[in-house]
Amino acid sequence: MSKNKMLREFLITLALTCVVASSANAQTDYGQRFDTPPPKAARDLVAQGLELAGKDRVEEAIVLVRKAIAIAPNYVEAHVAYLRLKADFQGKVDEVRSEYESLMAKDPGNPVYPLAMSQSLRGDNIAWLKIVVALAPEWSWGHYAQSWVILGRYFEMINEKYDGKGEQILGEVLKAIEKDGSVKTFYVRTIRLQENLDRIDDAILTAEKMAAQPELHADGLAQLWRLRLTKAKGAESEKKSLRAELARFSSGSRNIALLATIRNAYDTLLKDPVGAAAIGRQIRRLDPKWYPERGSATFFVAVNTTGFPYPVLAANRQFAIHEQLKEIILRREADSRKEMRQLESLLSLRPNQGVREYIYSALFSSARRAEDVSSMIKYGEQLLLLNARNTAPLARIALTMAKNKTALPKALRYARRAESAVAEFRPMKRPPDIPAGDFESRFSLKDQQENFRRQQALAFDAEGYVLFQMGQTKEAESKLRRSVELNKTETSLSHLAATLKRLGLIDEADKIAQELDASTLESIKHQFINTPSKDFQLEAIDGRRYRLSDLKGKVVLVSFWATWCAPCVGEMPLLARTYEKYKDRGFEILAVSGDDPGEREKVLQFAKTHGLIFPVLYDDGVARLYDVVSYPGNIFIDRQGNIRYSQDGAFDEGDRRLEIILGELLK
Repeated sequence: MSKNKMLREFLITLALTCVVASSANAQTDYGQRFDTPPPKAARDLVAQGLELAGKDRVEEAIVLVRKAIAIAPNYVEAHVAYLRLKADFQGKVDEVRSEYESLMAKDPGNPVYPLAMSQSLRGDNIAWLKIVVALAPEWSWGHYAQSWVILGRYFEMINEKYDGKGEQILGEVLKAIEKDGSVKTFYVRTIRLQENLDRIDDAILTAEKMAAQPELHADGLAQLWRLRLTKAKGAESEKKSLRAELARFSSGSRNIALLATIRNAYDTLLKDPVGAAAIGRQIRRLDPKWYPERGSATFFVAVNTTGFPYPVLAANRQFAIHEQLKEIILRREADSRKEMRQLESLLSLRPNQGVREYIYSALFSSARRAEDVSSMIKYGEQLLLLNARNTAPLARIALTMAKNKTALPKALRYARRAESAVAEFRPMKRPPDIPAGDFESRFSLKDQQENFRRQQALAFDAEGYVLFQMGQTKEAESKLRRSVELNKTETSLSHLAATLKRLGLIDEADKIAQELDASTLESIKHQFINTPSKDFQLEAIDGRRYRLSDLKGKVVLVSFWATWCAPCVGEMPLLARTYEKYKDRGFEILAVSGDDPGEREKVLQFAKTHGLIFPVLYDDGVARLYDVVSYPGNIFIDRQGNIRYSQDGAFDEGDRRLEIILGELLK
């Protein structure tokens, strides 16, 4: 048993022992005494502290919150604020966890400590909440804790029905509100439960009750506006009513919290950036240094390309950078060059080390999708500077260079650097401030060893494939066999099969090819879909217009590509040969170019130079119609006009997936 688990068991035992002792004394109120409201002085100190934290004055904020705890030792929100300031704003997770575990050991009968930890730290949330329930079942927070204990886990899914426990869970949280109607957490959880149980009118009543609490007014209005719009299913009449209400509340207001809520409603509910910007200007007239993310913070564990964890601490401006990064990643530009420019712009905002590593990981991923070797090298080297053990990018660079037959001696150096880095297994130590429970569950010794084998296999595959492309076939065979022994993948098997074929070992190569085909076919079948295609009509480079629905009865590959996309250009000869092979069996390709309208001549010249005989079309919004997230994007449509398979990224030479897909669809 780990030290962390032993400590948890010890604390639970202590807490339960305390419950037994209290019961024997027959003087317990089962935690109701903890519902005594904190004095205004303590509440004001917490509010002032959180305001200072939003201005990056975290040490001063901590001093104020500690004063609030001294005034009101049982004030849960003060403890939660303190823990979050230490963990999310300073990243001192180990320090503050140790501090509160010590408090729990000294005073095991106090439910405030495990409750505060459950609300602010990642880890054994349910174990902490079980202690709360055991110590103080009639406390408002005890009922809240019981609602999670009944669920059995500390997260909730959208539209969850709770396996018949929903009403029981909801009942506990409603009891919490009944005993203390000033806690934001109780209202937010109740509303979520009521929504999931299809009780939207009850949720609206809860939001109205929340908005009636002076300290929760702005938060309650935010919930209320969202719920009303949800109930009306986004009807324009409700949006108009909301717009009028926002205008009324914002007129002449000097309440920054309320104005920030109004701004967010314009932005997220009404999708009105103009209205949001106007409220933002109104806030900045009151506080020139305000920005939307001020006061927000997050601390989480990211995993790099090689599978090693690292902490990301993002508070205030760093949080704003992280939110922009998430938006770019989720939007996933089809033009990888554009995406890289957007990501690069974040580096000028002075991200801290964790956020910077997160940005460079996204940049490397974007460059890899584009097969932009120079950018892969640039970002891969930066990742190595940030973490010397993050060596997987070296192998990825080598594989991309080998695929494109680019600077093969240099590619070999990268592959050998990757192989050298994984010559010996070295267990990783838990990085500071990454929760021990997280580390133990996600990075056990067994998981680390499995990841090491995958990284070794990747390095051998990279070196073997580079050697194959350099004509050093015998040496390539040895490396590729090692790779396949460690971790069979479609890529490594296809590389080995090609190598064996070149060595004249045809029977073994065919056997591997058959194994690969069977595995690939099974994988593809699992990914097959059957949804109606969306019709479109586009102009081709010869001036003719092609309508997708006119091709019903044929198998159609709609390939979204661009002349600026290296993988697209690399894929074109393969598509041309495949078209020539299958066109007489009812196969058609529509190559939809995503080049800018002003570059039509470039598209025309490309088609002529490469002798493309299938229709090459100029896009006019069809990529957006089909939610294409990256180029190339390949969508296969069957003879009945249904989408059966889609793929982001190019088909490689020697990759049998294209043949297998067509073999299935052309039957």
